[in-house]
Amino acid sequence: MRVAAIDIGTNTVLLLIADVEQDSFQVLRDDHAIARLGEGVDRTHHISEAAYQRLIPILRRHLSMVEALHCDRIDAIATSAMRDAENREEMIARIRRETGIEIELLRGEEEAHWTYRGAVQGMATQNEALAVIDIGGGSTELSIGRGEMFEHGVSVEIGAVRMTERFLTAGKSIEETRLFIRQMLEQVAIPTSGNRRVIAVAGTPTTLAAAEQELPAFDAAKVQGFTLSRTDIERWIEIMSQHSREELLRRYPAINKARADILTAGTLILAEAMEYLGAPDVTVSTQGLRYGIALRATE
Repeated sequence: MRVAAIDIGTNTVLLLIADVEQDSFQVLRDDHAIARLGEGVDRTHHISEAAYQRLIPILRRHLSMVEALHCDRIDAIATSAMRDAENREEMIARIRRETGIEIELLRGEEEAHWTYRGAVQGMATQNEALAVIDIGGGSTELSIGRGEMFEHGVSVEIGAVRMTERFLTAGKSIEETRLFIRQMLEQVAIPTSGNRRVIAVAGTPTTLAAAEQELPAFDAAKVQGFTLSRTDIERWIEIMSQHSREELLRRYPAINKARADILTAGTLILAEAMEYLGAPDVTVSTQGLRYGIALRATE
């Protein structure tokens, strides 16, 4: 079955097209775009017209690729920004009218489940104890399981866009931001035994993995499976605290310009999530929710 999975997040709009069967998973396209749909949603609880107008052209481009590759089905899902927005029903209806795409709104627990399944696809050994950290724009999902079998997951409202807007661009310090993230994590209930390999997905860990290797441009093949230690993460927090966005982009060309302003907040979340899980390091995965949604289509 040829499946198109569209993941409409708070920051990104991702498209995966894959041929998925019970015993095989072949990726045909894995496209990335940034719409920043959740801009201002933490404060206003509304998706703005400007954000919506950034989203629609991206969805149309994705849809043209879906049609060109003759997909059997399209599964389009939306996450934190759409969950939080009081005008979500209006936005979903407008998307349907303008593109024909039917949007499924995922609950946080569902997002954790299918992010886990997608993140570990092709990476997990049978019965290996795993945890997954997914740092989104509006929320962060933590999930655990064994091999490809999901066991438990939670969603916490500490995404990179949300923390940037609420703290870092509002005059708050890195220390204040970290304390809030830590307090939010302390409120969730998830087993945190230290004998799990931890996989980190989404733009923050993949960007850090590319920058850590000083790649001249983002290269998914070199990022997939790369290991980042807690020492690495703390060093990056120090680097970001001492350099402007422009200096970071000049020194580390693999950093996406449209993501640079939220990278510090995402890195703070990653550091605190690793501390919470007792993880000395993380394995970076370029996969995630869209891969899980594609897998779901065969179940």
